[in-house]
Amino acid sequence: MLGRFGAAASAALLGLALGTAAQTSAALLLYTTEGLLAAAGMLVSVVLAGVAAGLWAGWPGGRGRAGWRWVLAVLSFGLAAVFAALWDATPGLRAAAVGRGAAVLLLLAHPAYAAGSLLAALTAGGARGHDGGSAAAGVALGMLLGAAAGVVLAAGTLIPHFDPGPVLLGCGLAATGGAALHAALGPETDGGGGVMQGKVVLITGVGRRGQVGYALAEAFLAEGARLVVTSRSAEVEQAARELGNRGEVLAVSADLTRPEEVDTLMSAVRERYGRLDVVVNAAGGLRVIKPLAETTPEEWDDEVDRNARTAFLVSRAALPLLRESRGAIINFASPAGERAAARLGAYSAGKAGVIALTRALALEEKRYGVRVNAVAPGMIDTEDNRRSVEDPTKVKWVTREEVARVVLFLASEASSGISGETIRVMGEGLG
Repeated sequence: MLGRFGAAASAALLGLALGTAAQTSAALLLYTTEGLLAAAGMLVSVVLAGVAAGLWAGWPGGRGRAGWRWVLAVLSFGLAAVFAALWDATPGLRAAAVGRGAAVLLLLAHPAYAAGSLLAALTAGGARGHDGGSAAAGVALGMLLGAAAGVVLAAGTLIPHFDPGPVLLGCGLAATGGAALHAALGPETDGGGGVMQGKVVLITGVGRRGQVGYALAEAFLAEGARLVVTSRSAEVEQAARELGNRGEVLAVSADLTRPEEVDTLMSAVRERYGRLDVVVNAAGGLRVIKPLAETTPEEWDDEVDRNARTAFLVSRAALPLLRESRGAIINFASPAGERAAARLGAYSAGKAGVIALTRALALEEKRYGVRVNAVAPGMIDTEDNRRSVEDPTKVKWVTREEVARVVLFLASEASSGISGETIRVMGEGLG
């Protein structure tokens, strides 16, 4: 808590300094004819407007389509331009009049951006956890205070005949208008209306690009989610770095067959976000392809543990947070769990366990509002799977994107009436 408060407080001080400097410079620009000072004031004000816009565009999960943000930007500056026109109605296009009009525009526009940034950081849930939301809210709040402080400073010490009243009133109107407009457009601006906007999603089994877990992470980020990705492989760290430019991603390396490491994973989720909305148990897979008569006890345990035990341990550890959010669990099963195949006995047993776990957990958790479902994909088109078959051209592949779309559906409110089900994703391989 102290860390979050410290981050927000230091960010607020930074915002206060920037806001004060910008408003003072803009006020000086309004009342001076010195070219160098005017240029400096204009530069500082434009930079601050850019800082505000960056916060606004970069609040947690707000990485969707930018169209509505541009609309808000144009309308905010348009509102400031109206105030500027009313403020300075001097006829003609004299340079001084244009300069004063531009200064007033900047005086009014950047508080509107700051208000939008603050509202976005708070309404997106960014003030919780170490996700940058506290800092964004702190800077935005500091900028709003700095706007007022800069005007008062200019009035009291730098410009003897400067009347701060109309400017403060205009700033307040612009800020209120910008915040109200952002609130009105909120469902569209927040990540382009992503179905997982603001949700915290844990995905297990996330490795390198081209694998199912990676595709799931891409799909959830595109819909505005904040992610925790995990795997026992070091590849999860690289995956998080690659995915980080699309949204917020926390990587935790863990062996999910070990209860103590699963508990450490959940502690990291709670510490970072303070909440959890969706768990996708994608860890597992097929390793043992041989008759049961030739399968060793160690191979059996490994196959069942990686598929059924990991789903059980992660789901159990996540339940306290999922009950708070009335969240969802999506497990990865397989058609082999419903209809066993020769030479896949251990794998079939593990996936059958996942299907049974899904049904039992759904029945037990329905009173808490937690939904539990599973997907059972056919042969997913990955490099590893293609290398495992003799003739890939004869296989009816399911794409990673097809699987991800079904998982997203089960994680979203669109599937609010579905729980305890195992959905086959077979594509052309249905049979």
